[in-house]
Amino acid sequence: MPAIARPRSWRRILLHCIIASTGLGLGLISWLIAKPTATRIYQTVPGERLTVAASPDIDISLDTDSSVTATNSQPFRIEVLRGNAYFDVKPNAAGRLQVKVGTVYIRDIGTGFSVSRRGNGGSVAVASGQVEVQVETGTYLINAREQADFDSAHVTGQRVISDADVAPWRPGR
Repeated sequence: MPAIARPRSWRRILLHCIIASTGLGLGLISWLIAKPTATRIYQTVPGERLTVAASPDIDISLDTDSSVTATNSQPFRIEVLRGNAYFDVKPNAAGRLQVKVGTVYIRDIGTGFSVSRRGNGGSVAVASGQVEVQVETGTYLINAREQADFDSAHVTGQRVISDADVAPWRPGR
């Protein structure tokens, strides 16, 4: 005697569709979520200097008693926590570095430049190329062989300097 086929229940079909769509949705969400951002800290103690390759195209030289954090995000982000740092950016990484000093953002435009943090502000000195300094009142362009002081709201004292004044503490100068 042949088996009698039972009609499928809509509830069972709906339940299976919900389970499948939930699994598909979770898979899609996990695929869309970016890889976690890794943050590294580089620091020196008084009397010590350090040069590191933060990425294949970006080298950081730290003065004594200085510290920075670096993330692997795009654009490459570095925050100067204290002291002085010199950034050597290779031409193929131009425009892919952003430096934060307090609430001020400095974007490289294919350069070598130094940043000094003091209190609520600091200064930037450009060896070659250009940087954009973004403060509350606007964005300022600093060219090669220029230095400028900044705080969270203003860029002041933009002036011409010599190559030796960009990062006088840097080894091998």
